[in-house]
Amino acid sequence: MTPASVTARPHHAAALYDSDQDLRGRVLGFLRSGLRGGEAVVAIVSQRAEKNVAAALGDEAAGIRWSLPGMTYQHLGRASEAIRGYLAGRRAAGAPTRLLTEGEVDGSGRGRMAAHLRSEMAATQLYGGYGFPWVCLYDRRRYSREVLAEVARVHPQMVGADGVTTGNADYAESATYLTAHPGPVSVITARVSLDLSLTEIGDLVVARHRVGDVAQVLGLTAADSRIVEVAAGEIIANAFRYGIMPGRVRVWRGHGAVFVRVDSGGPGAAVTTAGFQPPDLAVGSGAGLWVARQLADVVHVESRSDGTTVELQFPLT
Repeated sequence: MTPASVTARPHHAAALYDSDQDLRGRVLGFLRSGLRGGEAVVAIVSQRAEKNVAAALGDEAAGIRWSLPGMTYQHLGRASEAIRGYLAGRRAAGAPTRLLTEGEVDGSGRGRMAAHLRSEMAATQLYGGYGFPWVCLYDRRRYSREVLAEVARVHPQMVGADGVTTGNADYAESATYLTAHPGPVSVITARVSLDLSLTEIGDLVVARHRVGDVAQVLGLTAADSRIVEVAAGEIIANAFRYGIMPGRVRVWRGHGAVFVRVDSGGPGAAVTTAGFQPPDLAVGSGAGLWVARQLADVVHVESRSDGTTVELQFPLT
């Protein structure tokens, strides 16, 4: 496969549907084109959409891969890395591929849809360089008008009812969107399980270990608690590296997740767009938020003139 298929605006399209028939009209041509052209076709969609599409494709459905290792929308960071790793491998092998996904993000009230939409926006650049066409499904019956309007803002193309993909005039450029949609940072519960002050660099190791220990007490497995420890450690290190002390670390259990919040003084406007692309290790910085975004389910940030907040969420199930 040559880079000729990579366009200035990568093929990352949204297909908004409102019935089984509408779904078929929007995606069957996309899938059949890949199958008949010898491409690998991956479809990670809802059970209802899979059943509908497979029935319409008939015997051709056997040529579709319906899952990827580690790919689950129950954990947004892992889902993003699973797709990125797969597409990177396909690109390295010179193997043409097309992707159909449907992010079944629950309405848990933890700002997960906002985090998912940020991932969608960042994915245009993160995956676009591989040159593979990618369509994201959204069932209009599941989402509000406000959410669907945001869906349009994070996809450079839209798929029409006839299956034709066209440019999207509502698309917002990545940095503009990410800067305007960094959160929402959660309201802290009245009682938190851990509340530590950060004053000197020696506090880093203690704070990191305490966060991991508390995460396990709050219900995470030992393995997941160590993941929390690593992610939180990256954010705490960033607070010392870029922020103004004193800082603060708080941990609590909320709706279906363990929450970790790190606050530091000083402005941090760059944090709103940081960590969505792999860091340039030769530069020697920029890895902290990238690591945290892969390990956490949700990452929200808030940048103010007097300080910066980074919130990590880790699902309990």
